[in-house]
Amino acid sequence: MKSRITVVGAAIVKEGRLLALRRADGNDEVIHKFEFVGGKVEDGETPEEALKRECSEELSLEVEVGDLLNTIEYDYPNTSVCLSVYFVKPLSDYKLNVHEEERWFDCAKLDTADWAPADKAFLNTLKTGYSKTLTASGDEDYKIIQALASEIMRETYEHISPDGLIDYILGAYLTPEKIKNSISENGYTFKILYLNGEAVGFYSYCPAKNYRGDLCEGTYLSKLYIKKFARGKRFASKIFVSLARPLYLTVKRDNVHAINIYKHCGFKILENVKTDIGNGYFSDDFLMVLGK
Repeated sequence: MKSRITVVGAAIVKEGRLLALRRADGNDEVIHKFEFVGGKVEDGETPEEALKRECSEELSLEVEVGDLLNTIEYDYPNTSVCLSVYFVKPLSDYKLNVHEEERWFDCAKLDTADWAPADKAFLNTLKTGYSKTLTASGDEDYKIIQALASEIMRETYEHISPDGLIDYILGAYLTPEKIKNSISENGYTFKILYLNGEAVGFYSYCPAKNYRGDLCEGTYLSKLYIKKFARGKRFASKIFVSLARPLYLTVKRDNVHAINIYKHCGFKILENVKTDIGNGYFSDDFLMVLGK
C-alpha cells in the first residue's frame, strides 16, 4: 500500500515572475526538476507553520503566508501526495540551501517542461492569472495604494508630465491620510487589485453626484491604475461591469491610446473638462460616459 504524505508549497511571485527551484535530489520523476519551495507537513504543524519552516530551511527566507492557490492529489509510484500551494510574501532576502538552481519565470509564459509532476498542476492557473479584489480599509492598505500609485504614475506618465506634477498629485491626493479623507468625507471607495498573490493596481470611485452635482445618477470612476505587466487580464472590463451606470471617468485629452481603449469598451466623449488642481497645475481632460 502506498504511503500518503501532506505537502505544502510556496508560490513566490514578484513583478509577474514566479520563483522556481531545481531539485538536487529525489527519485527519477523529480530530481533536477523545478518545483515550489516547500515540503512535508510534520505532525502537529498547520500548513502555514510548515510552509514558514520550509522556506526558512530551504531558502533562509522569512515569509508571510497568503491565500491558498489550490490543493491537488498526485500519485507517484511509491507515494500519494496531497499538495497545497499558497501564495507567500517574502519578508527577507534568501539564499539556496538545498536546491541546485533558481530561476524566475514570467507567469504569462509558463509551461510545464522541466517541472516536477505534482507541481505542474498549478502552472496553468498562474499562467492565466489568479486574481482578486479587496476593499482598502486601513493604513496598511492605504500605504499599498500610495506605493502602487507612485510606481505606476512614474512608469506611465513621468516622461510626458511637467516637472513636479506627479509628486504634487501623490502628495495632494494619494497619501494614506488623503485616501482616508476621500473615503470618510467624500464617499470614495478604494479597491486593490491582486494578481497571483501580489498587488498590481487599484481603483477608486464614488457616486457621480459627489464628483459633480449635476450628475444625478451613476458612478464616477476617479482612478484606475494597473501595472504594465498586469494589463490585458480583463481587470478594467470587470470593473466597468461592477459599477452602477451611467459610469463616468475623465481621461487626458492627449492620451489617445487610453481614449481609444475606453471607446472600444463603449465609452463616449461627453464634454471637455479643464480643472485647476492647484499649485499652478491644470488637468485638461475629456469627460467620458458609459451607459447613457
